[in-house]
Amino acid sequence: MPMKRGSGNLDFGSGPDSDDEDTESETESQDEPTQDTDSEPDRPVTQSPPAEPEPQSESTDDADEDRNEREAETNEGDREQFPYFVRRSNVGDERDERIEVHLRKSVHSQESAFRSQLADELGTEEISKTDAREFALKFAFKNPEGVAELMREEGFGLID
Repeated sequence: MPMKRGSGNLDFGSGPDSDDEDTESETESQDEPTQDTDSEPDRPVTQSPPAEPEPQSESTDDADEDRNEREAETNEGDREQFPYFVRRSNVGDERDERIEVHLRKSVHSQESAFRSQLADELGTEEISKTDAREFALKFAFKNPEGVAELMREEGFGLID
């Protein structure tokens, strides 16, 4: 199989003399077909003509921008039309922000059991840490009085 120009020498274990071999293989003529001796030795070597660049006009950029705008509008419509867990393709979709959370060991050690209980409630095998943490935080945002109660139980406000 012919190597593309600029692919370099992929023989990583040749030793110190491999630099001379690199120079020789890079200077071989592009018109001569080469064959990889390690794989499929009976396969005929074929050479395809170099690809010709497509002519581009100045309006191509404008067409690309219009298409990108339409795709963005369509994606926005999808966000409104379908719930998050339906429209996402992986756990990181639409989650561009990261935060660092420092936890006490007693809190951190409860996460696995929480995720397991959450999975049972939802009738699924497993819930990702990202999903469990984000939705626990969303629940806390809707229930500040419950969060305040937990904080008071831990002594918040006793020294003020």
